[in-house]
Amino acid sequence: MTARVRLVFFWAGKDDVGGGYVRRGISSADPHEEMFQVLFGSDPARAPRGINRWGAGTEAVWHQGAVDSHPKTDDVVSSAFFGFMKPSRGKSAAEMQGELKKEKEQGTYLFTGIVSRAEPGRATSLIVPLQSPTDYNLRQYDAAQPVMLDRIAVSDRPLKTMQSATCARGGQFLGTVSALLDAALEGRKAPYTLCYFYDASEVSLTVERTEMLGKLPVQLHGPKGVTLINTEYQNVLQVDFLSANKTTGRKVPFTIFVGTQGAILGVPVQIRYQPNWWFQIVLNLKNIPGPLAVSVEKN
Repeated sequence: MTARVRLVFFWAGKDDVGGGYVRRGISSADPHEEMFQVLFGSDPARAPRGINRWGAGTEAVWHQGAVDSHPKTDDVVSSAFFGFMKPSRGKSAAEMQGELKKEKEQGTYLFTGIVSRAEPGRATSLIVPLQSPTDYNLRQYDAAQPVMLDRIAVSDRPLKTMQSATCARGGQFLGTVSALLDAALEGRKAPYTLCYFYDASEVSLTVERTEMLGKLPVQLHGPKGVTLINTEYQNVLQVDFLSANKTTGRKVPFTIFVGTQGAILGVPVQIRYQPNWWFQIVLNLKNIPGPLAVSVEKN
């Protein structure tokens, strides 16, 4: 992960400040169930001033028909999502630093978790805050996950529910991104849109533009100029997205560069995301993945 901060007229950044993974697979117990897992954020051991901001999510998507590793149709009938993050409400780099300082002084660290379910025209969601004496980082996901799940299980907060007459899909964010990328790889011309649910709100996700790049050079450097990545991807498809929340009106653009051939067919090789005017994140592929089979226990 490369992070960049806007300094008035130009961007200043640093490579190798964090990382994570994106996983996609099919349930070994149910051929109709597709699984997505994401985790990414800063690593306080490498990020400037020990910044610790990260998030993770797992999404299960049930299709009407059996799916393979690259579903060709969008036939989502329902989905479920669990995720949590260490958020920041800062509107500038200075405000983020103030949040970190306050947390450290008080010895209490704030996390936020969400569980949600979506079906055609209907969604439910529960968001629960967690104040933890441990400042979990992205490398401690396995330790933080059960703590968050326990907090959600005993929460007395009411479920948020939404009925929608316009969104006939049962999808959520990760599966929707995947479906739109599949359509882009099949040659569908932009713009095109799918709806999905987030926190029991309807959101539209639009592929605004696609462009085939003959090459995408990537060079990343670590401490003392050590080369971390020096490669050039051939025939990469650039896909520009825009999500628009119909409840809040918030719009968020992001771009995914996806491979179109060979070992990286369908694999994101770079993701660019700018959550606000002063902060930009670039994620780069480090390892070419192999197949993933996910075993899911039903209860």
